[in-house]
Amino acid sequence: MIDIAEKNQLESYLLAKKLIDPADGYSITYCSGGVSGTVAFVMAGNSPMIIKQALAQLKVKETWLCDPNRMNIEQLSNQVYYKYVPTAVPKVYFYDEDNYIYGREAAPESCTMWKSDLLSGLLDFEVARKSIEALAIVHDACSRDIEVAKTFEDKDVFYNLRISPYIEFTVAKYPQLQAYAQPIIDELMQSSITLVHGDFSPKNILVQDREIFILDFEVAHYGHPCFDLAFFANHFILKAVKTKAYCAAYLNMLEYMLTIYFSRCTFMDKKTLEVSFIKLLALMQLARVDGKSPAEYITSNEDKDIVRTIAFSLIEEQPDCFTNALMMIQNIIQK
Repeated sequence: MIDIAEKNQLESYLLAKKLIDPADGYSITYCSGGVSGTVAFVMAGNSPMIIKQALAQLKVKETWLCDPNRMNIEQLSNQVYYKYVPTAVPKVYFYDEDNYIYGREAAPESCTMWKSDLLSGLLDFEVARKSIEALAIVHDACSRDIEVAKTFEDKDVFYNLRISPYIEFTVAKYPQLQAYAQPIIDELMQSSITLVHGDFSPKNILVQDREIFILDFEVAHYGHPCFDLAFFANHFILKAVKTKAYCAAYLNMLEYMLTIYFSRCTFMDKKTLEVSFIKLLALMQLARVDGKSPAEYITSNEDKDIVRTIAFSLIEEQPDCFTNALMMIQNIIQK
């Protein structure tokens, strides 16, 4: 199996597949960030593309293994998203099942990562609207798509990349949470409601001129939509902790997006989804300071303690709706 992290191997691979041509000129640049694979930006003539290969051992301090065939999940789910929200998703070009490599259209080089914009204090509500509406559209459409349900019924990758490192690993440090966490794990693993992205976050949404490009679908599975909501919402809360001057703004944007999402939720009982979302959100908070993949910008002990306080307050107080949960979170951060 080739290793595209070796530039000469990637170059030979692309030449053999006639994806690049010396006569037209080409360039290969490796993308930084991310822990689950190798990503290269390839400019072939005037055509940009992304080439990705999954790693069996993720690039983290802890041992974290996962089947590299998740690249097939990624390209298949990328295609599903392209079907339902084509203006918000890049097009898939190919998948090489022998080498766990897939190629797709690249977003424009001038794009910025939404995460970077948010951390800099740039809160664009048009980008927020498009992002949450895309998620709501896919959740709604795929809840009625029998073919998608069958294609993504396997949750092994989801377990290895999310349940084990985010929830079970974290709960092992807090044994008193086992009784709280186990029903949540069971619900996530046993539910078959819609296509769950599994990594829906501002890190995986690129922005250019207020247009969005949703990326990184390798954790996709047919499961419970509360995971996407909790995983996504968690990032805005963490940013509110990181930059307390913008706390109200981050949480206001999050409330705006959750309101849009729940207003479009017709595929399951809204209150049931809301309760599951809030319960899981508490564990996601804890996971980003004590799990295998801690948020890299939550560095001070004070901020980590604030995140832990939020998590345990959600667990103990069990707010009955997301507006009350966000109000409680804001009070904790700004205390």
